[in-house]
Amino acid sequence: MCPNHNHKPFLLILAIALLSCSLIAYQIQLMQFLSIVQWHHFASMVISIALLGFGFAGTLISLFKKWLIERANFLLPFLFLLCSILISTTGRLSRIELIKFDSYELFIDRIQFLKLAITYTIFFLPFFSGAMALGIIYVKYISGIGYYYFADLFGAGTGSILIIILFWNFSPQKIPSLIALFPVFGGLLLIDGKSKVMIVISALLAIACVLFTFFVPFGLNQSQYKSLSYSLNLPKAKIEYEKNSPYGFIQVVSSPVMRFAPGLSLSYTGDVPTIKSIYRNGDSYAALLPWNISDSSHILNYTTMTLPFLIAPFDTVLILDAKAGMEMTHAMSNGVVSITAVEPNTMITSLLKNEYARYTDSLLFRSEIEYINAEPRSFIAQEKKTYDLIIIPLLGAFGGNAGLQAIQENNLLTLEAFNKIWNSLKNDGVLSLSSWLDSPSRVPYKLAVMLAEGLENEGVNDPADHIIAIKSWGTVTYCAKKSPLETEEIIHVKEFCEKNSFDLIVPGESFISQDKRYNMDENQGFDQHVITLLGSKRNDFIRAYDFRISPATDNQPYFSQFLKWKNYFQLKKYFGETSTPFLELGYFIVVITCIQLIILALLIIILPLFRLRITIRKSLSVLLYFGSLGFGFMFLEIVFIKYFTLYIGQVVYSVAVVIAIMLISSGAGSFYSSKLEITSKTIIRCISLLLVLLIVYLFLLQFFLTATLAFPFHIKIIISAVFLSLPSFFMGMLFPFGLRTLARKDHSYVPWALGINGCASVISPVIATIISVELGFKVVVLLATLFYGAAIFGVYELYRYKAAG
Repeated sequence: MCPNHNHKPFLLILAIALLSCSLIAYQIQLMQFLSIVQWHHFASMVISIALLGFGFAGTLISLFKKWLIERANFLLPFLFLLCSILISTTGRLSRIELIKFDSYELFIDRIQFLKLAITYTIFFLPFFSGAMALGIIYVKYISGIGYYYFADLFGAGTGSILIIILFWNFSPQKIPSLIALFPVFGGLLLIDGKSKVMIVISALLAIACVLFTFFVPFGLNQSQYKSLSYSLNLPKAKIEYEKNSPYGFIQVVSSPVMRFAPGLSLSYTGDVPTIKSIYRNGDSYAALLPWNISDSSHILNYTTMTLPFLIAPFDTVLILDAKAGMEMTHAMSNGVVSITAVEPNTMITSLLKNEYARYTDSLLFRSEIEYINAEPRSFIAQEKKTYDLIIIPLLGAFGGNAGLQAIQENNLLTLEAFNKIWNSLKNDGVLSLSSWLDSPSRVPYKLAVMLAEGLENEGVNDPADHIIAIKSWGTVTYCAKKSPLETEEIIHVKEFCEKNSFDLIVPGESFISQDKRYNMDENQGFDQHVITLLGSKRNDFIRAYDFRISPATDNQPYFSQFLKWKNYFQLKKYFGETSTPFLELGYFIVVITCIQLIILALLIIILPLFRLRITIRKSLSVLLYFGSLGFGFMFLEIVFIKYFTLYIGQVVYSVAVVIAIMLISSGAGSFYSSKLEITSKTIIRCISLLLVLLIVYLFLLQFFLTATLAFPFHIKIIISAVFLSLPSFFMGMLFPFGLRTLARKDHSYVPWALGINGCASVISPVIATIISVELGFKVVVLLATLFYGAAIFGVYELYRYKAAG
């Protein structure tokens, strides 16, 4: 049973669960909020720094433990209520123009560093106040740590599911107000007789903040460099629809001058239709083209993306990442009678079937179209049909995207995905991929390498005989045909290129060539480079090229990561001090975050050593054990999220499922640990069982998940639950085991251990991301296994100190 203390155990457990639920929900909501006003990589940076509040709370409790414990009856409800106030108000504060930070200007405007520090502080405070409350509870009621840690993890797991419900029903500005209600209720549960008036006043203030922020929403005040901000500068531009969801904050913008014709032929003399543009989290997502079944032509017929329809007529077409239907209408205009379109975002489906059904002539209700909501990679793994043509729509962005997607996985553009797609084609089937041209060229080159190596992996001796490409002033389209290209097909494409001022790129030994080049690009020798990359000498070019253009794999699915660190200073010299970061801004932000976190975490961990008179030997045992647990747990969580996101299929729900299963299972392990007598053998046995599981996972997990990827959804959920809950259960036992052991020998170490674990838990996701990008997921799992192995040595040291003490 829980030990007796001033607060009723059940109320304390409930209060912890409410607070943890709000903190994890706020963390996930903040990720979306910052992705809307800035970009996802900036969101990760701010969240990581803010979560150092957990480590700093442990440090403060280490330094002022006696003072804080003596006043715990007042501080606990007060900190709960303060956390509520901060959760409801920090988003609004961060959008004040005077202090609003913009990550795009970080390398060109020094004042942005001050604004960044202010932004860090604003979002640091809610997590710090919540962590202080949890830390005081853990330290004061250490004998019941198993129960309280269970409540913490269970509440966090519940919060990861709750936020999905809130995303569907409320705007980004209102969600924090609702989340803030949970710590208010938790704080009220902890009120006792002393200082009751002060706490009630604080509660009223918290409720007032919640009501004000909910009923008086604020403007998002997005970065001026977001795609949405650019569009709203167009004449008479307006947002005519917006809706929040777990798939992002969707907005539709219209303007009488808004048009979309990527790489349109310079010979085109017709009208370019006006469009509406769909944005997700402020970033351009899809063009919504007005369409009618009676339309006699299609704007894409005058772009490079019409290349596959020049090769052959097609009856069946599969479009992966179909978005708002432009490729569907393009296929229909070319006589395709059966179209399967796969789009993961259900909000787009809703738009096309409801609000914009008339605008698109009820496109999704046509008998020729089967529109499926699924992750494209999961769909292709389960699909048994074969197709004449498979289309992956336009990739990249006009002028390049500054590496903003560098740390985002793209499971559709890996060699393993290519294998699945290739085997879904009929014998004479064609795969079509298009990309914006960027400078320096990265995306088009990487696509060429993926096609060449993918074909070689499929047993094609000379990939160049199967590939053709055409290039305009702004885009390039590749087509890979399952059978070798025929001369008549190439001649037909050549005639189209000459008519529309496009450049033909034929890598094979064909006598067909194009004497005149219409589009001179900044990437000197682009056409010849593509031919080289599709040929047998590509590896020499890949090694010599300034950017990483080797193909992505399921182990490293970062298609948009192009940075070679060894070439950074060369690029810096060539492009200039302030320009170079914009080539790979997303990855630079991650690295900067990592450096900041390590410096701050070391300060937080080392600071108490000067006050607590902790000896080196004593501190190393605590640092080794609790640091290893923090790194090991978070490394595994990061990799499991990535593995099971691909496996389950729906990104939004799979992340929630993975986090919820891991946290609740860990909570169950913590609860169970309270019933066990703690000895060194008990802890080592628990770690050993975990290590056995992780070693098995290291060698077999990815293979098993790939082999069962085509299983029905409900079966995959059951498999996921089994694979996630087993290691999580044992991981959840180790933290309370360590704290109870530490409390027996020297209670003063407990808050410092909390700080170490908190800092390690915050640093590790960023480090895990960098390792995943550079070395792959399997290395992260290996390192997690080694961290848990190192925890065994921490156990030995802890018990040696006990025997000596």
